[in-house]
Amino acid sequence: MGRVRDWLARYAPAEAAGITGALLAAAAVDSPEAAAVAGTVGETVGFYATILVRDLRAGGRPAAVVRDLAVEFGAAEVLDTLLVRPAAMYLATRALGTATAGVVAGKLAADAVFYTIAIIGYELRRQRVAASKGLTGPRPPG
Repeated sequence: MGRVRDWLARYAPAEAAGITGALLAAAAVDSPEAAAVAGTVGETVGFYATILVRDLRAGGRPAAVVRDLAVEFGAAEVLDTLLVRPAAMYLATRALGTATAGVVAGKLAADAVFYTIAIIGYELRRQRVAASKGLTGPRPPG
């Protein structure tokens, strides 16, 4: 249960910012296609701004924070942004008939794929930090 708590502490605030960004961006456009793209961009900005600011405030050096974020999120983000999230938001928006419901439903479906990959990156990052400090259980910032 400790790992799940770590993941929730790391990702829940960023998720709140991400869904807010997705809904605000999707509300600013007028078609399911545009809502899918705008929702994806809005969510990405809100999510990563939250993670980045928190990791920098925790004392991370900017270059190290960016490197660590690339390890944690790189593969998940490429697949998510270029394929999974826009497709999920588009299909859900078309199926449900409203941008708000579609963006939320598509986001939840895409999150399942994203977090499966991102958590692997987080755990690899955690192991790298532990190995560099000669420890077995430290957690990265955030």
